[in-house]
Amino acid sequence: MSDSEYEISDNSSFCSLTYDGAKKVEDNSEINELNNQISLLNISKNEINENDFIDCEWYHIFKELKYDGKSEIIISSNQIKDCKKSWKNDKKSQFEPRLLCKQDSDDERPEIFKKYGLCIISIKNGLYLLTKYSIYQPLDYTNNDIIFKLKKNNDILLLKIGNSESSKIDNIRYTGLFETSEYLGQKIIGDKLLSGRHRCTFNTKINDKEINVEGSQYETDAVYESKNKILVIECKNDKKPESFNIRQLYYPYRSIYDVILNKKEIIPLFIYTEPKDKKIIHIWKYTFSDPLVMSSIKLINYSKYQIVE
Repeated sequence: MSDSEYEISDNSSFCSLTYDGAKKVEDNSEINELNNQISLLNISKNEINENDFIDCEWYHIFKELKYDGKSEIIISSNQIKDCKKSWKNDKKSQFEPRLLCKQDSDDERPEIFKKYGLCIISIKNGLYLLTKYSIYQPLDYTNNDIIFKLKKNNDILLLKIGNSESSKIDNIRYTGLFETSEYLGQKIIGDKLLSGRHRCTFNTKINDKEINVEGSQYETDAVYESKNKILVIECKNDKKPESFNIRQLYYPYRSIYDVILNKKEIIPLFIYTEPKDKKIIHIWKYTFSDPLVMSSIKLINYSKYQIVE
């Protein structure tokens, strides 16, 4: 186990806590003390039919740890993994936290999460917050019927290779769209930045809920920088998304903001590219009205494009 993870040995209940830097939880008395620091939101009791969730790993986890969905709590990756030992269902599952906790859109939440009104968000390496506040931004496709045509850059032959999110972004970038007045309004300096995995540490809010993020991992699809602005891009190119997890844009946005502060404008973009037969590109442009508050995301505009030969 790395120094940035907590080892929580008490599997009889969830650990509900506010952590302090890299300090480790040593005993149950400390856990109980920390439990009192987190604000709990009560909800009306939901009647659960166990047969409806018999194949649900999360239902099994909640049941094993005696969690009834009434409060906001913090769960560790170790707790999730330990629940595999008591899993008797024929359905095979590795109880891999990275997979179970990856819920990038509202419709990817398990049914038990929807029943309890829960969302999950990474706050530290190996720690996840189960919160009653929504962490998803809906995507509206209805407000724009105009499709702007973009001229494909045929000078770069390698743009014909691949169908990944990265290659889709490259094709858009080399049409010159990101350098237009709608986005950067200036030439891009250098090339794609901050690709891959990174870690971030900051304090933020989801509505009035204070969140302490420490060393949580995030990935960016692309970041581009010009003289006065920065684009932060999250891209999807498979199933049509109806929403996205705000952390996908906010974690890289906030990491950049904490370094540059107000020296440059940071513009978050969510991009969805339709299958090859349609080739429609949907771009939602956002801002965070308060850079320190994750839930302050605001839509600036929504545009549709199509790359043509």
